[in-house]
Amino acid sequence: MEHLSQSNLPDGVALSALASLGTGVGAVPVLAVRDLSERWRALLLSIGGGIMVSAAAFSLLLPAFSLSGSGLPVVVVLAVGALLIYGLEQGLPADEGSRLGLFVAAIALHHFPEGLAVGLGAEAGHSLDVAIGVGLQNLPEGLMVALALRQLGYGAALALALATVSGWLEPLGGLVGSLLSPTAAPLGMALAAGAMLYVVAHELLPSLNLRQVNNAAGLATGLVVMGVVQQIVG
Repeated sequence: MEHLSQSNLPDGVALSALASLGTGVGAVPVLAVRDLSERWRALLLSIGGGIMVSAAAFSLLLPAFSLSGSGLPVVVVLAVGALLIYGLEQGLPADEGSRLGLFVAAIALHHFPEGLAVGLGAEAGHSLDVAIGVGLQNLPEGLMVALALRQLGYGAALALALATVSGWLEPLGGLVGSLLSPTAAPLGMALAAGAMLYVVAHELLPSLNLRQVNNAAGLATGLVVMGVVQQIVG
């Protein structure tokens, strides 16, 4: 644990903090734009979804299987990660008038496992590419959160500030991930991957019509972008 604290801790916390800034950077257009067409919303979310799927699969799950002595615990914890986010979402208000607030809260909640993924990535040498991937997919998420807040009646500046704050659970996740022991790292990676894949499968893909060329191309673009990032920094 002492070795991890000296080597992984600074990288895990710093990179997860930098990745969290993607929410604020992505939200900047809210100062000039109050809303986006459904076409642009779907395109941005599909790109972010592709990035998340690629990061979860290639920067978390594959290293987790490689580092683990057995694949079964990884699969079990992968499911636990998905169920954890599902359970957290069930505790949020889900009435018709709270759907935008639910969306904002759900986005904020899943920043913790993203930060966890960045902190754990140091164990498999993937902290930088995971951080870049998380930061990139935070860009459209930040804008979506800011636009949702605008629809709830918040001013542009406050919507930008709150969208930025919504990513602050990421450094906390990075801290926790950096402090996990090498034996626990594969399970932590699987937990983070399960949470990220659940968000894509339950929150993003159902709202996208992948039969539309733009949305399918956006998803493919996100996969390719993350693949390029992994090749460059990996």
